[in-house]
Amino acid sequence: MLRLNHANLPVPDVPALRDFFIRHFDFRLVGTRPSDAFVVMEGADGFRLNLIRTREGDPSYPRDFHVGFLVDDPRIVRDKHAELTAAGIHAGEVEELTRGGESSVTFYCHAPNGILLEVGAVLR
Repeated sequence: MLRLNHANLPVPDVPALRDFFIRHFDFRLVGTRPSDAFVVMEGADGFRLNLIRTREGDPSYPRDFHVGFLVDDPRIVRDKHAELTAAGIHAGEVEELTRGGESSVTFYCHAPNGILLEVGAVLR
């Protein structure tokens, strides 16, 4: 079986994004370098997210690049939206979208370092 193991995101401010994912998306810290230039985090599903400080300024992600979170229930999407908004994070409106034949309840927001996030639940 082949499964996605990790993603490596180069960012200018590793601690800010690390703290965001730990606080709002229940990641746990697995490893770090003392300089905070590199961290390994793990989500509840075992997916590992590596954050590494960029060496050449801000990275240039493609316009539609984003990190997506899928949850089981549209109520969780709305709860996460409320949580982020209460924390002062500007989140786009919760929308019902149909893409690829599936409908979902989804919103987008920017995490520290400008990383675009999507939080969604498939409607069944």
